Amino acid sequence: MNFSIFGAILRKDVRSLYPLVLLATLLFAGDVFLMRLELIPVWSIFRFPVLLLAGTVLIFAIFQADAPVSQVDDWLCRPVPRAELLTAKLVLLLAAVYLSRALATLVIDPALGTSLAESLQKAFLLQDQLAVLLLPILMFTALVTRTIVQGFVVLIAIFVAVFAIPTPFVGTPGPLEPAIGDTLIFSGLGWLSVTPATLVPICLFAPGCWLMYWRRNALAARVLLGVTVSLTMLMVLAPMWLVPWKAVYAVQTTLAAPATAADGQTIYLRNSKACFPATRVRDLATEPAFTVARQSASVQDWTGEDQRDAGPDSIVFLTSMDPRRLPQDWRVNVAFVEAQYYTPANTSPMYSLRPTSYTADSNSGSLSHAWVLPDTAVRRLGAEPQVELRMRYYLTLLEPHDFSLPTDGRRHRVPELGYCSARLDSTGGQIKVKCFLGFEEPAQISAELAEIPATRVYGPPDFSPRWSRWPFSPGHELTIGSPRLSQKDHVTVTAWTVAGYLDKSLVLPGILGNDTRTCPLPSSAEGKHFQQAVWRDTAKHEASSITVQDGVQLEVLDFGGSGPPVVLLPGLGATAHSYDELAPLLAQKHRVIAITRRGTGYSGKPDYGFDTPRLAQDVLQVMDALHLEQVLLVGHSIAGDELTWLGGHHPERFNGLVYLDAAYDRSGESGNSRLRELNRSLPPEPPLPQEALRNYQAMSKLLAERGHLPLPEGELIAFRNADKPFIAGAPSIDSRTQQAISAAIVAPDYAAVKIPALAVYAFEDPNKPLPPWYDANDVALKATLAEIARINNDARRRNIELFRRGVARGEVLELPNATHYVIQSNPREVLEAIEKFSAGLAGTSGPGSATHL
Repeated sequence: MNFSIFGAILRKDVRSLYPLVLLATLLFAGDVFLMRLELIPVWSIFRFPVLLLAGTVLIFAIFQADAPVSQVDDWLCRPVPRAELLTAKLVLLLAAVYLSRALATLVIDPALGTSLAESLQKAFLLQDQLAVLLLPILMFTALVTRTIVQGFVVLIAIFVAVFAIPTPFVGTPGPLEPAIGDTLIFSGLGWLSVTPATLVPICLFAPGCWLMYWRRNALAARVLLGVTVSLTMLMVLAPMWLVPWKAVYAVQTTLAAPATAADGQTIYLRNSKACFPATRVRDLATEPAFTVARQSASVQDWTGEDQRDAGPDSIVFLTSMDPRRLPQDWRVNVAFVEAQYYTPANTSPMYSLRPTSYTADSNSGSLSHAWVLPDTAVRRLGAEPQVELRMRYYLTLLEPHDFSLPTDGRRHRVPELGYCSARLDSTGGQIKVKCFLGFEEPAQISAELAEIPATRVYGPPDFSPRWSRWPFSPGHELTIGSPRLSQKDHVTVTAWTVAGYLDKSLVLPGILGNDTRTCPLPSSAEGKHFQQAVWRDTAKHEASSITVQDGVQLEVLDFGGSGPPVVLLPGLGATAHSYDELAPLLAQKHRVIAITRRGTGYSGKPDYGFDTPRLAQDVLQVMDALHLEQVLLVGHSIAGDELTWLGGHHPERFNGLVYLDAAYDRSGESGNSRLRELNRSLPPEPPLPQEALRNYQAMSKLLAERGHLPLPEGELIAFRNADKPFIAGAPSIDSRTQQAISAAIVAPDYAAVKIPALAVYAFEDPNKPLPPWYDANDVALKATLAEIARINNDARRRNIELFRRGVARGEVLELPNATHYVIQSNPREVLEAIEKFSAGLAGTSGPGSATHL
C-alpha cells in the first residue's frame, strides 16, 4: 500500500466532492442528535428514506469520480494503483457515513448521562442490518455505471425486477397453501434469510471490483450485478417460500442450538376447548360474539382474500392449545404450525391449512390461531365417516431472566440486557422502556408492570446464533400501557434466552375438535344449538349502577329486606351474584346490598384504581349513594383486605366485620413458588362440553359430576359468561385487573381494627373424593395433594394466630369439611354465624376467642 498515493487520491476526492461529502456527513451525524434529543418528532418517520437517498448519491459520486478508464488517464498520475484507489474511496465513504455517526454518538451520549461503555458500544456497533444488506449492492451499482442518473436508472430497474414485475403473479397464499412466508422474520428466524442475503453481495462485490479494475470488463461486471441481485433475492425467499419448512427448521435447530438444551420430553400440548369456536364466513359480520372470542385470543382477522377465495359457506374457527409441564415462568414461541385433516383411507393429508398468522400477541400462554376451512373441504370432510385433525407445532423454548428497572428515566446497566431506561411519558398514559443490548444478546426482551405479567410487551425475537449478529446491536423501545394499574415505582424487564426447540403434535378427532355429533358444524342445524341455550338470572334482587369515579360505575344488587343493613363483597373475580342464594336468607332479618368490584362482571372496567384504598373507597361511595350510615360488612376471600382497611380507617361506618375465609395476609403469596409449582403439576380439568352450556340444569349436573359446588345461575352468567357463545366459561375479569388487585395488596394492619370482627376459616375434608379426572392409583399425585394440603393448612394456622393477636375484638370460627367457597359449601353455617355475630354486636366479645362447629 503506497500511502502517499492513497492520501493524494483521498484529498483529491474530498476537494472535488466536499459539498456532497459535507452534506452527507452532517445528515448522518445530525440524525444521531435528532433521534437522541427528539427535536423533530416526525424525523423518525422520514429518516430512513432521507438517509438512504443521501447515502446512495454519495456512493455514486465517490465511485463514479474515477471511472475505470482513469487507471490509464488521470490528472494525478498514470496508471492509478488499483488497491490505493479502492481503499481511498472506501475510507471516504466510511468516514462520511459511519465515523460521523460514531463521533456524534460519542459527543451527545455522554452529555445525556450515558456511560462511556454504552456510548462506545453504540458508536461502533452496527444497528441496522438492512443498511449492511443494501450497501454492497449500491456500491456495486455505482461501480458498473458512469453517472448518477444512470445509477438510479439501474436501481429502479432492479426494484421493478424484484418487486413490481412479480407482484401480479405472486399472491397471498390461500388457506390451503401453508408456507411460513414473511412470518419467518417475525418468528425470530429471519436470520436464515437475512444473513445469507447479506453475505452474497458482500462476497460478490470483490470479484465485481476485479472485473472492473483489473480486467476492465464492464459487461461481465454488469452481468455479475444481475446475478448478485438474483442470488440475494433467492437467499431471502428460499427459507420463506421455496425450501420445505422441515429443512428450514433443521437448519435453525442445528446452527442455533443452545449450549445446554432443556429436556422438553415432559412438555405436552392440551386442547383447551371441547369444540373449536367456529362460524361461517357469511356470518362473520353478524356474529359479534365470535369477534370477541377472536380478539380475546389475540389472533388476527381473516383477510378479504381468505374470505373471498374460501367462499361464503366456508368455516372459520379458532384453536387454542395450552403447553403443559413447562418449567415455571418459562414460555414457548411458535415458529410454525401445521393443521392437517386425514381420513383412515389416506396416509397423506386431505387438506393442509394455513393460519391467518403464525404468531399471536397473547400473554395467556396459549398457542392461539385462526383458520379458514373452504366450503369445498367442508363438504368433502363432512361426508367422511371418520376425520382426524393433526396439529403440529414447531416451538422455541425460552427461559426468563427477570430484572427490576426503576421508572426514573435514567440509564441503568441491566445484566444480560445491556442498558435500559424506563420513563412515564408526558401524558401519563404509557411507560417507555428503551434498551440498548450492546454485547448482550438475548433472544428476546420484554417489559411489564411489576407483578402484572398480563401487561407484558415483547421486543422482536431473534433466535440467530451469536456468530451471525456479532457486529450488530439494535436498540429496542417497548411501550407499556395502563401504567396506573401498578402502584410500583419500577417495571420488570426480562431477557429471554433460548433453552431448546420443541416439535410437538396433537391429534384430535373430527373437524372442530371432536366428532360432528359432539362438535357439529356451524352450517348444520345442530351447529346452531348454542343459540337455543336458555340462561336467566332468576334471583330476587334489583340491579342498579352507581358511579364511584368519573367513568366508573359499579353494579349494585339490592336484595331488599328490613333491619340492620348488611353489605356483601365478593371474592377476586367473583361478582355480587355469588350471594344470590345466601343474600335472600339474610334479607329475612336485614337490608342486604351486594357490590360487584370494579373491573369485574357488569361493573366498569377502567385501567386504574385497583389498590385496596381505592377499592375500599368505592364501598364507601356506594354506601353514601344508598344513604347507609353504618352497616355490617361481609366479605369473601380477597375482600378481606378491603374489610381490614375500612375497619381500620373508617370504624364509624361499620358496626362489625365478617371475614368469609378472607382474613389472610396475602402480601407474600406471589413468592410461594413451591405451591405454584405443585398446583401447576396437577392434571388439568377437561374443558366444558358444549351440551353443558345449554342451560343451568345441564351445567349444574356437570359441576356435580366433577365434584364442584353449584354456583348461582346469575353468577355463572355474570362471572363465567355462560350465556355467551364462543367465550362461555371464560371469566369476566381480565388477567390484568386480577393481577393488579393482587399486586397492590399489603400486609393487613389488624391492630388498627377496633370494631368487632368475625373471621370464618374453611378447613377442607381430608377424606374428600378425588376429582374424577385424577388417577386414584397415582402415588405421586396423592403425595402432591398431601403436600398442597399441608402447605395450605400451615398457612391457615399462621393466619388464624395473626388475626387473633391483631384484632382486639376478634372472633374466630373454624368450619370443618368446608371449602374456600364457604358461601356454597356451608351456607347454613355461614348464615347462622352471621346472624349470631350480628345479634351479639351490642354485647362484648373477648379478643382471640375461638369457636368450632
